[in-house]
Amino acid sequence: MKTTFETALDQHEISDFFKGNGIYFARGSECGDHLHINNWQGMCNVLETQKSAQSLLTNIFEEYVKYLKENYEDAVGLLANVSAYYSARSMYPFLSADNYDLIEEINNENKKNIAKLIKLLRKEYDIKTKDLQMISFEQQLQKLKRNGCIIDLEAL
Repeated sequence: MKTTFETALDQHEISDFFKGNGIYFARGSECGDHLHINNWQGMCNVLETQKSAQSLLTNIFEEYVKYLKENYEDAVGLLANVSAYYSARSMYPFLSADNYDLIEEINNENKKNIAKLIKLLRKEYDIKTKDLQMISFEQQLQKLKRNGCIIDLEAL
């Protein structure tokens, strides 16, 4: 039986996979939002059996980032995926083997897109979430750092 990640690859739906659209939606336990880490775990279970797992991950993540639009929804999803990557590194050694860092490995055009979206989030995140019980944008960035992100995402 195919995993949702394998289906996304076969159907050329990588963007939908990372965004949690359609069959790739992984319901969070409390609020019903998409839980990105679930998709990352499924993807990593497949990738860790591949010879060029890091290269494959870099390529598919670039495919996702390339088509992100400059809007709040895509920016929030990007931050959630970046956070899921850094969280997953402790569970899947191949994600950090030989000092591999997904964000460092992607091409400059995609790095610029990430920086643009993270800057957009800095402006809008706390405003849009002020009435929700969510951690602040700065707390999100601190969580990334605690999980091993040493890159200034806004300065890419």
